[in-house]
Parts: sequence; C-alpha cells; structure tokens
Amino acid sequence: MDFNEKLKQLRQSKHWTQEELAEKLFISRTAISKWESGRGFPSIESLKAISQVFDVSIDELLSNSELISIAENDKKKQQQKFQRLLLGILDCMTGLLLFLPIFAQTQESRIVFVSMWQLSPETAALKTILSIFIILTTLFGVYEIMFATRDQTSVIKISLILTLFGTLLFIMTRHPYPSTYLLIILAVKGLSALDRR
Repeated sequence: MDFNEKLKQLRQSKHWTQEELAEKLFISRTAISKWESGRGFPSIESLKAISQVFDVSIDELLSNSELISIAENDKKKQQQKFQRLLLGILDCMTGLLLFLPIFAQTQESRIVFVSMWQLSPETAALKTILSIFIILTTLFGVYEIMFATRDQTSVIKISLILTLFGTLLFIMTRHPYPSTYLLIILAVKGLSALDRR
C-alpha cells in the first residue's frame, strides 16, 4: 500500500476530516489533500509529526522507495535554501564597498586608498550612482536572506545580474579594487549556481 492510501486510511480510522488532521499537524488542509491524492510527500519533519499523531513508525507509513524519494527531496530543498542564503550573504557583503578603503584617489601627486565616502567632492554624481547600486544590492541581499525558504529561481538570476552590472559599473568608472571584489563575489555566485544543476 502506498503512503497516500495509508495516510487516508489512518485518518479515516480516527474519523478525522482533512482539516482536523491538518490542525493536529499544524499545516494546511491542502497539504493533506495533496499527500492523500499522491501528488507529493511530506517533509521529514511532517513525517515525524504524522507518525506521532497516529502512533505508528515511519517505516510503517512509507516503503523504501518512498522514503528515499522524500530524503532526496528534503536534501535538495536544504541545498537550495543554503544557496539562497549564500547569495543573500554575498549581496549583503556588497555593502562593505561603502566602508572599505579600496578606492584609489590622487592626493598631492600620490595615490591613496580611501572609502567611498572619502572620495573627492568632484565625484559627487559618481558617488551617488555607486551608492544607490550598493544600497539596492545590499537590500536585495537582506530580502534573499529573509525569504530563503521560498523557492524563487528568478532571485538567483537577479542576484547574478546585479553583481555583473556592479562589476561592469566599477570597471567603467576605473576602480579596479572594487571591481575585483565584485568579480570574486560573482565567481562564487556562478560556482554556486553551477553546483545547483
């Protein structure tokens, strides 16, 4: 007997509706409906809760192939969550460009390194554009971290495009060290995206 049939049979033996079971498991009724119709499997945590509610072992609920499938899905979701967290952290690290003294500037016939805030006043328009980019990327990183559990493939593309745009922006403004910093972040993101496939 498959998991979906076992779950339905166990629920009906207790004379519970799908809503009542969902309340006991602290999940939505649609999740119960999806599992009972065979359109998906619960996570490992939900399986533990189901086994406790019905006082049966997980082995009794699932066949070996179903257990392997659930474990693989759970592992895949964890890897995707980690990747989104990593991308968010890397995007937040872009905010360091506001404070790191890696911008070269000529002062009294010598080159000194300053933070972006200390760049000469002649570059006010440039500082504004770079600041807007850095702040937007950092805020996007915070968004990625906050919603890392959601499956959003477009977020990965946006993150890569933002970093690529920033790298090109710093290259065009002739700031090699911030460009290199963003290029390293872009490389880590690219490797992370390749690893996902």
